[in-house]
Amino acid sequence: MLKRIVPLLVAAPLAACASFDRLDQGLATLEGQNRDVAIARLGYPTEQKEIAGKDVFIWRRGSMFYQPGTYFGGCSDRYGGLRSMSCVGFMPGVTDTRCTVRVIADKDGTIVETDRDGDPSSCGYYADRLQAGVPIAAPDAPLKTRAD
Repeated sequence: MLKRIVPLLVAAPLAACASFDRLDQGLATLEGQNRDVAIARLGYPTEQKEIAGKDVFIWRRGSMFYQPGTYFGGCSDRYGGLRSMSCVGFMPGVTDTRCTVRVIADKDGTIVETDRDGDPSSCGYYADRLQAGVPIAAPDAPLKTRAD
C-alpha cells in the first residue's frame, strides 16, 4: 500500500510545476507579438486597464471559498477525566484556486511583458490554450480563426 501512495505524493507537486512551466513557456512566446495574438489565444480578457502609458490585459479564472471546521464522531474521554478529551475533525480553512495571467503591451500594441500567479490547477487552462496550436498571425496580418 505504501509503495502505491509514495509515487502519488511525489507526482502531485511535480504536476503543479509542469503546469507553471508550460504556462511560462506559452507566455514567453507572446512577448514581441501583437496584443491581438494574446487575445486570440487566451480569449477576451477579464479586465483591461492602462498603467504608466501601457495597456495591461488581465485574465482570471478559478475561485476562493471558505471551508468551515468539520467535526464528526463526537469527543471521547479516554482516561475518565475532563483533561484528556480528544475529538476528531478538520480545521477550518480557505481554498484558493484562482489563476491570474497578465499581459502588458506598449502603446503600439506590442507585448513587452507577461506574468502569472495563482493555483496550478486553474493556470493549467491557460497553459493548454497557449499550447493548443492556435495560429500566431503577424502583427499587421489579420488574425485567422480555427474556422478559416
